[in-house]
This record gives sequence, structure tokens and C-alpha cells, in this order.
Amino acid sequence: MDSIIWNILTALAVLIFGYLLGSFQNGIIIGKVFFKKDPRDFGSHNSGGTNTGRLFGERIGLLVIFLDMLKGLIAFWTVWATLRFTPIRQTLNLWDEGVFYNWLTFLGVAIGHCWPLYAKFKGGKAVSSFMGSLGGTSWLGIIYGFLSFYPLYKSKKIVSFASIVSGGLVVLVTWLLVLAFYLSGWQESSSLFMWNFGFGGGLYFCWEQASVLTVVYVILLIRHAANIKRMANGTEKPVNY
Repeated sequence: MDSIIWNILTALAVLIFGYLLGSFQNGIIIGKVFFKKDPRDFGSHNSGGTNTGRLFGERIGLLVIFLDMLKGLIAFWTVWATLRFTPIRQTLNLWDEGVFYNWLTFLGVAIGHCWPLYAKFKGGKAVSSFMGSLGGTSWLGIIYGFLSFYPLYKSKKIVSFASIVSGGLVVLVTWLLVLAFYLSGWQESSSLFMWNFGFGGGLYFCWEQASVLTVVYVILLIRHAANIKRMANGTEKPVNY
């Protein structure tokens, strides 16, 4: 019974930790400090990189995307290092050797990014959180994430379209890789495709990763509901850079 309680508390702790970090809105901070504007008052009325890029310029937009991805990486790797290099997971008898809680952190970040505590629950659209959970943990993920996103973006210059379609492809590829590594018996060997920083093991393609990535993608779809309607009506605007 104690083990169940500790596992529930650990899950809540990593979700809250991720949520609090994800709630920092880099687009709003940069907009108000350097431009005296809140990006949520303009364009698509959100604080993500695309809208801030339209308002403040391409470089600022890219900076916001990078910083928003960084939120997820800081949260994930903090939890990963804590569970891997301290006796917490053994002491609390954490389920799944703590692997699930590493990835669960990204879900907290995505929720915080979209519905931030510090910005009246009005934030971004989860694209940077999705990108961070993929590329921030796997160099192979960077490759197939880029190959799925860039051609779509280049062809239409519509970030929402590229994000939605490539996101679905990324989720599909991730599940296929998880299944392939599992069936081949090479799941542990898939750590070679992850950012393990020479520590070996620890991270590999697994159902925990694919499940959280899927949930974050669903959040991305929900946050892009208005974009989907505009794309259906042919009124979604491309970016001008």
C-alpha cells in the first residue's frame, strides 16, 4: 500500500514540477520586457514562437521556440538525473524503475506551456513541447522529426499545417520504432539512438515515451482547433519568412 501511495505522489510531483516550469512564457516575457507588448494581444493570440515571430521578427520567434523547448529539457533531465543517480527509485520502490516518470514530466511541461499558471492560463500550442520531448531525448528523433516537418513547412509556409501533419507522422514512426525494437529484442540497444551522455542505458525507445508523446500530440491538436478550421476554410495565413 505504501508503495502505491509513493508512486502516486511521485507521479503528481513530476507533473507539478513540469507544469510549473512549463508555465514560464518566454514569448510573453520577451515581448513585455523588450517590446512592451504581449503577443497574446495580437495575431493568433498565443505566446508561442510562430505568433511572436510574426510580431517581433523571425529571430525572436526562433529564440522563443528554443527557450520553450529548453523548459522541457530542463524538467526532463532534472527528473531523469534525480531518479537515476539517487536512491529515490529504490527507496520508494518506484514502478517501472522510474522510467515512466521521466517521460511524464514532459506532459506536465506541455500542460503548463498551454495553460500557464503565471499567465492567466493562456499560453502556447504545445508545438515546442512536442519538439522538445522528441529531439531533446533522441538524436534519431531530431532526424525523423526534421524530415517530417521541414518539407511540409517549406511547401506551404504554414506552421500549423506542418506541425499537425508532421506531429502525426512522428507519433506513428515512434510507435513503429518502439514495436520494432521490442519484437527484435533490441530494445535496450535502442539507447544508442538516445542522448545518454555516455552513461549507457537509462533511456531507450519505449512505450512510456511513445504514450506521453501521443498525449502531448492530442493536446497539440486541441490547441490547434481554430487553425484546423481556418485551414479547412482556406483562410490560414502562411508565415512571411
